[in-house]
Amino acid sequence: MDVPPDKKVSPAIGDNPPVSPPGEGLSWLGQNAPLLGANALAGAVASLLTIAYCLSFSALIFQGALKDGLTMGLWGLLVGSTIAGIYVSLTTSLPPAEAGPDNPAVAVLSVLAATVSGAVFANGGSAGLAIDHVLLSFSIATFVTGAVLYALGAMRLGQVVRFVPYPVIAGFLAASGWFLLTGGIEVVTGRDFSLFDLAGTVPSESHSKVLLAAAFASVVYAAKMRTASTFVLPLAFVGGSLVLDLVLRGQGLMHEGSGWYLSGTSMLTPWVPLRAMREAGIDWHVFLKASAEIGAAAGVTVIALLLDVTGLEVARTKSADLDHEFRTNGIANIIAAPLGGIMGNLSLNGSRLLDETGGLERMSGVFASLVVGAIVVVGLDLPGLVPVPVLAGLLMYLGLVVLTEVLLRSPAHRAWTDFGLSLAIMAAIVNLGYLAGVVFGFIAACLMFALSYSRIAVIRRHLTRVVYASNMDRSVSAARLLQEEGDRLHIFWLSGFIFFGSSNGVFESIRSSLEKTPAGLRRYAVLDFSDVSGFDTSALLSLIKLRNYADDHGVMLAFAGLSKRMQQSLDHVKLFSAGRPHKAFSTRNEALESCEDEVLSGSAPPERPAAANDFEHWLASELGGRDKARRIARYFERRDLTPGTPLYAQGAPSDTIDLIVDGTVAVTVQGEPGLAHLVRRMSKRTVVGEMGFFRSSPRTASVVPEQGAVIYTLTRASYERLLKEEPDVGAAFLEAIVRALSDRLEFANQGIAALS
Repeated sequence: MDVPPDKKVSPAIGDNPPVSPPGEGLSWLGQNAPLLGANALAGAVASLLTIAYCLSFSALIFQGALKDGLTMGLWGLLVGSTIAGIYVSLTTSLPPAEAGPDNPAVAVLSVLAATVSGAVFANGGSAGLAIDHVLLSFSIATFVTGAVLYALGAMRLGQVVRFVPYPVIAGFLAASGWFLLTGGIEVVTGRDFSLFDLAGTVPSESHSKVLLAAAFASVVYAAKMRTASTFVLPLAFVGGSLVLDLVLRGQGLMHEGSGWYLSGTSMLTPWVPLRAMREAGIDWHVFLKASAEIGAAAGVTVIALLLDVTGLEVARTKSADLDHEFRTNGIANIIAAPLGGIMGNLSLNGSRLLDETGGLERMSGVFASLVVGAIVVVGLDLPGLVPVPVLAGLLMYLGLVVLTEVLLRSPAHRAWTDFGLSLAIMAAIVNLGYLAGVVFGFIAACLMFALSYSRIAVIRRHLTRVVYASNMDRSVSAARLLQEEGDRLHIFWLSGFIFFGSSNGVFESIRSSLEKTPAGLRRYAVLDFSDVSGFDTSALLSLIKLRNYADDHGVMLAFAGLSKRMQQSLDHVKLFSAGRPHKAFSTRNEALESCEDEVLSGSAPPERPAAANDFEHWLASELGGRDKARRIARYFERRDLTPGTPLYAQGAPSDTIDLIVDGTVAVTVQGEPGLAHLVRRMSKRTVVGEMGFFRSSPRTASVVPEQGAVIYTLTRASYERLLKEEPDVGAAFLEAIVRALSDRLEFANQGIAALS
């Protein structure tokens, strides 16, 4: 965060702060006292939020048979917040920042506590042994979470987390919100909450406390929505506790046995995991059975950290290094786990509170963590100071915030399918557990994705040879024939990944298009796979079905742009086996050109080898009579070129017009040194070189015969003699050139219009 230029910002870890000369320490303190005071004040206010969270969360987890572990659990939450807060504050890419327990993760920990304690009690263990197992499971979960976070950051996979489907994230968080909301009621009643047995789970003697907690949550929520101030929650927590303490003191109810305060509380009790691990009675199989909940805690923390970082980026209009944040928070949890600290990570609300209270430096977050650490050192009996309705109300408020933010304010409510899936995942987690809910969520999200993706047309474009041709320039008669027979030749552009949800649609679309054309003669289908990333087994089976249809209905399939892997798959099923007309080509143009040749060979009579009378016959058809053809022929010079003999070189003077009477030439453009790009091919009875000739510009491409070619050349000197000696024939020749160019332009415009 930017600070005024006259402020000195404290260095982060790894920076080298300037060393003050002897005697200047007091002077430096005097100059920076206002800044230090502002950071200390901001940290002290923000620490109230972390302390409130730790207290309410410990009350949520350690209740009923586990109530004697509340002070140890609170100690672990405070220690984890202190360690994470100091480390994150000094290393984050979004200073100032505070860290502490995250709402969704703690909701998962409450489920983990129930699972572990239930297993211990089922084996006949005591409450003390169950508490040890629960606390040790928290240490394991904290270490696993730290390792997962650090691994994601170290392997730079932070962005991958963003690919988790939003309904899965929403279902995760919504379930956590539900657990927090119902956990508030459980803190008051000391019983497991059941929506289908409200009378049994909320006894009459607890009605007043539950209503008071609900009122606290509602007032705080309404005030927060109205003011959008981060001060609301810490002020409400402190103010509500003081007011209710005074009321209860006046009624003589400010003591543990009144039911208005947590029972069994005392001074904070340290808990060291390494010592508990050495004690007899620890059943490690319990933790294996709870591995799903431990994994869920790590997964929820990853998602929660992603959302907190994203929210802080938006609030401060500043970009963060997500991988760095994962590494930082991962190391903090790895350090905290063996010291008894329970997982904590960067806190969006705590960091925003630092902003609003004037915290400008990393040290403001450090001060907040030090205040939390001071509570640990002093061992203050916090549970004995905060009434149960306030603790429960805070949990209800947090659950209400999570539920409304995830289900009502998020993009999920704009799409009913996403909203419904989020609710379904939430219900699955609440009723069946996190593992079942996550598995269900990912399966459902994948099925929804497959359904949505299958609606995207794999066939991006479909044209026929009537409007789209290959890059082969052909004679007027051949072009006219291909135009007339063009509805027999179909071109399909495919894209994306072809899978079980779309493969049958591809087959049906191609079949339907082919059946709309006459079936008397062979039909052709060019399938361009250049933009296809791959296909699955279902798609392969659909292609086999398409081949079988083509064999039965006289259709030739031309596959273009197949990757090596796709080619191998089609070869494996013998799609291009001997005896079948289907072929594979490198490019769409090659496939289309081959199909055009097939159409011409099956429709046009065989042509004789090129000779002088063929040249004159062609000129006669273009100029309007044999007389003009004979008169112009004497101005042309015949050239018989062998394959590879250049007709033109790129950059050479354009001093001839050439008529290709027989053979085929390739038009290439020089790219990188030694690399030529094929742009067109020209067959017999076409004209080449006319554009450069009339513009008097250098050749823009090289022209080389691909096979033996018969060329008739008109030089510039001969052309000038033609115009002088035979002006009517010269005019007819120019008209033929213009007509040929116009035909090319018209067909090119049709192709462009069809592709647009």
